[in-house]
Amino acid sequence: MYGGNSFAAERSFFRVIVAKPDSNVTTQMRVWAESEEEARENVALNGWQILSIEQSTPGAPYNPSTAVRGADSGAKVSPSDHLVNVTKIGEGDIQPIGKLTVKDGENVDFKLKPGPCQTLTKLVVNGEQVEVSDSYSLKNVKTDTYVVAFFDKNGRECDSNGIKDKDLKEIAIIYFDLGKFSTTVKKDTAELLKTLSKNKKYVIIGHTDDVRVIPNVEYKDNMELSIRRAGFAKARLLGNGIPSSSIKLMGMGPAYPIAPNKPEGQPLNRRAVIYERR
Repeated sequence: MYGGNSFAAERSFFRVIVAKPDSNVTTQMRVWAESEEEARENVALNGWQILSIEQSTPGAPYNPSTAVRGADSGAKVSPSDHLVNVTKIGEGDIQPIGKLTVKDGENVDFKLKPGPCQTLTKLVVNGEQVEVSDSYSLKNVKTDTYVVAFFDKNGRECDSNGIKDKDLKEIAIIYFDLGKFSTTVKKDTAELLKTLSKNKKYVIIGHTDDVRVIPNVEYKDNMELSIRRAGFAKARLLGNGIPSSSIKLMGMGPAYPIAPNKPEGQPLNRRAVIYERR
């Protein structure tokens, strides 16, 4: 069908596993493109979120347990190892997340935490829904696997966190380098913080990008790193005379990105946001 067409010869089929966030539906599609990047752009234009992508061939059968090994995975896998591809839909956190290399027969333990005003609606493992609460254990891994956590609005405001979005007014944002929870605050931001009233209430929320943290002596995961970033911002307010009792501190890990978690967008997600409570 495509023989003799030099343009078509440069293009390939890519098998893409995608999800529609507003319907909690996962499916797979094949995209005809010159490169993986073009395939990603075509899928994004249709409003789907990509869970995994790999080069494929026309007519190849879909098998959820088949290896999902995108060109960008970077994982080195021996014959006795398997890839576990972990993603999420909605505002919440599942750890570990990303592409994991797991030895044959090992278990993987997950921790799940919905964001404010969110609930965990389901956890899907290789296309099948499993029972889960705030944790899940993937037992005896024998094949490449994909895991998708779905978070959705719970229909309530964030009373459990003592915060309602409508009650918050953004004051300032402090940005951090990769893996860091301290930084040099820009002069205009530092001057602005000095003007904050000591008679008002403040909320500071720390965030990270989706680069998975390597546990270390200072913080064990993205959630703890985001809390440390919020703590750095809190120290700035304390230094300006605002009492600790007037400041609420929270960490959201990678759950609330404001930019795509790609090299050009990730620096914007490494942040602590200071709000005034109205």
